[in-house]
Amino acid sequence: MASQRSVVRIFTNTLTAILTLSTPHPLSPQQPVSITDSAGVRIVESSSPAWSAGDEWQLGPDPILTIDDVSGDPNYMFEGVSQAFRMDDGTIVVVDRLASEVGLFDPAGVFIRSLGGRGEGPGEFHFLQYVWANGDTIRASDSMLSRISVFDRDGNVLETIPVEVAPDTGIPTARTDFADGTVLVLNAPSGGVRLGTGDVIEGGVWTLSQYTRSGRFMNRISGLRGSSRWEHGIQGLSPMYLPFSVGIPGYTAGEDHIYAGRGIEPSIGRWNHDGTLSRLIRWATPERPVSNLDRRRFREAYSDAPQYAADPAAWARYLREVPFPERIPVYRRLLLDTEQHLWAERYMAPWEEAPSWYVFDEQGAWLGEVDIPPGLHVFEIGTDYVLGRYRDEFDVQSVVLIPLDRGDDPGR
Repeated sequence: MASQRSVVRIFTNTLTAILTLSTPHPLSPQQPVSITDSAGVRIVESSSPAWSAGDEWQLGPDPILTIDDVSGDPNYMFEGVSQAFRMDDGTIVVVDRLASEVGLFDPAGVFIRSLGGRGEGPGEFHFLQYVWANGDTIRASDSMLSRISVFDRDGNVLETIPVEVAPDTGIPTARTDFADGTVLVLNAPSGGVRLGTGDVIEGGVWTLSQYTRSGRFMNRISGLRGSSRWEHGIQGLSPMYLPFSVGIPGYTAGEDHIYAGRGIEPSIGRWNHDGTLSRLIRWATPERPVSNLDRRRFREAYSDAPQYAADPAAWARYLREVPFPERIPVYRRLLLDTEQHLWAERYMAPWEEAPSWYVFDEQGAWLGEVDIPPGLHVFEIGTDYVLGRYRDEFDVQSVVLIPLDRGDDPGR
């Protein structure tokens, strides 16, 4: 893993001065955490998790709710679940990106109705990306059409909001609303990709921006560089990320702020939605240098050519010649739970089978790790539940609600 001396923000070098001027202040004698403050930035560094053995939060062994196909009803059959969350009244929203549909289910998992569908008309999607709730309305973003569709609970389209392209960026994708009604938008990198140079090139800069409710750009919040790519020049294959890449940097949003980080080091930044860096979170976790064994395991895990590689010989050449990074990343995704704890999904190599998430309290102190059942992709973390997509041994998808035990003190 990358050195903790690095910082996640790429646009400026101001944190170098901040770290130099900072003076540590212990959080408490019981927690192995130091906090430094300088120039308005709070730096929280944890040398070890705060939880003692036996204090860890745990998921229950069995789901308390499962939404899947048990009777051949197409309303319960999913093509590609990309997101799920609960509304205030317990309604479960399931986003099927491949089907371009948003399904609504009651708290017991009974189908209510679906929204959307493939197309470019009002309420239809060309490339459905993110869905979120705002009061009683459901908002869905389409990156290819650069717009937000606003639905009521009955499936009526109340509004279609165009999302403009921010200066010096690529395609915009609305992600969620802040508490003040402004919108978090992820802007893709601008410019093209060099082809066939044989070089490893830096990833493009993904920009997180604040927009008005009407879809107009306001300000840049933060930018993070995506994973590096290998411009291999192998005919029949597109330029690809290096092995063990995160791809698009991880990020998540709160009421008036975001957390974001590249994932290659144990470091996460917190920005206010006006673009002010307010916190830097770091924690001590061992580096994982890429070994010869890791390289061999990677090649074995991907020995079968994927569908987009029509020429098996080209794919075999890719596996032989692809350069590897020095270290395996630390984490790949970020989520905020309903209690405002920050969760970071530990990066897993293809052959690893024990997923877990790092958990941090509201101040950024590292609490510990929570183990997740294999095959579960977490979408939302509530006070006493985890909502996610489960794939069985036959790759059949279901949406499951699993109990979460936070111990005696849920607010820790």
